[in-house]
Amino acid sequence: MYEIKALREKRAQLHEEAKAILKLAQDAKRELAPEEAAKVDAIYADVDKIKADVDRMERSEAEEKALAESAGRKTESRIATPDQLTRKDWNRMFRAWASYGSRAANESDIEFARKAGFNPAVQEFDARAMTVTTATQGGSTVADEPMRSYYEVQKWYGRVRNVATVLQTDTGGDLPIPTMNDTSNTGEIVADSGAHTTTADPAVGIVTMKAYKFGSKAVLVSVELLQDANFDLAAYLGRALGTRIARIQNTNFTTGASATTNPLGYTIGGSSGKTAAATNAFTWSEVADVMHSVDPAYRAMPSFSFMAHDTIIGYIRKLNFSTTSLPIWEPSAQVGDPDRIFGVPVIPNNDMATALTTGQKLLAVGAFETYMIRDAGSPVFVRLNELYALNGQVAFLAFARSDGRPLDSTAIKWLNLA
Repeated sequence: MYEIKALREKRAQLHEEAKAILKLAQDAKRELAPEEAAKVDAIYADVDKIKADVDRMERSEAEEKALAESAGRKTESRIATPDQLTRKDWNRMFRAWASYGSRAANESDIEFARKAGFNPAVQEFDARAMTVTTATQGGSTVADEPMRSYYEVQKWYGRVRNVATVLQTDTGGDLPIPTMNDTSNTGEIVADSGAHTTTADPAVGIVTMKAYKFGSKAVLVSVELLQDANFDLAAYLGRALGTRIARIQNTNFTTGASATTNPLGYTIGGSSGKTAAATNAFTWSEVADVMHSVDPAYRAMPSFSFMAHDTIIGYIRKLNFSTTSLPIWEPSAQVGDPDRIFGVPVIPNNDMATALTTGQKLLAVGAFETYMIRDAGSPVFVRLNELYALNGQVAFLAFARSDGRPLDSTAIKWLNLA
């Protein structure tokens, strides 16, 4: 942790050096000299490298913690009840399912799984199902090991999901969600014994949440790897399948353009808050304008944030206030805290646009908790033994049913170029 803190402090120091160079040129009312521009670019390259190093170290620490937790304890030679099974036992049972039907199958593991009440012969299972017949409600399941990694990668790649409101349903039928926008209405002063003279109805509507099926595509694992007891198969498959599902869902939650065939992204279902004057650039004041185009009631919500592609975030980092020459970018010096613009958190989302060209929606800002994500049922893991058997491989897939839609088009707005 000390090393991470030192890197954070070094990153902040480098940012201050870049600020000083930019301010020097601004005070002199001149462009950056070639050597100054090169130095600023080099500084920010170092800043980016430090950030990447910190991200990797934090992820490594999280992975070490997860691996330590899943190490399990020594198991008894005889199974008593499922409640007495350790996580190492559950991992063993998952391996029995994953290798079943291939030459990597271990009869001892298969027999162990069956004695525990789990049938490893099934080709697919619901990842949250109570797959051991006698397990107590809320206890462990065979899916716990891969799902731990599956949901962990959602935090890394599901940028919208992290700040949206997520609704879990057992089934996938159409789900009508009532919406209301009352931000433009106020009350009134009424005289003693007087009557209300007007009405002010809120804008109400219905958003229908569906359940679109997302697939991971096949992840191939060699028979030799399935046989390797030291290989953490559950964590590997959870990460691989979860990453793919998270990526395709985040793309749709960001830019999904149809309300009938896929989720409706916030860059489509939101609204324009500011159109830049230029077709190939935007200014700090236009960033401020789009932020203040969102109603103060939404700006006060905990999820109020900026969201942009990392390339555009790099562009914003070089924007200065015209009056003070200071950057509008505020780098975080605290572990786990996001960088900010005007005190508002900035969330990288690489599914947003990057081109500084006409009409591009480059920066979004809003209360992202007003974006609703509906998950129908739970992810399903599938094993395919025969399809790649000639190659000595077993295929694994994951499917998840979800939808996403803004509940209020005025709660999330974007800055687009002219």
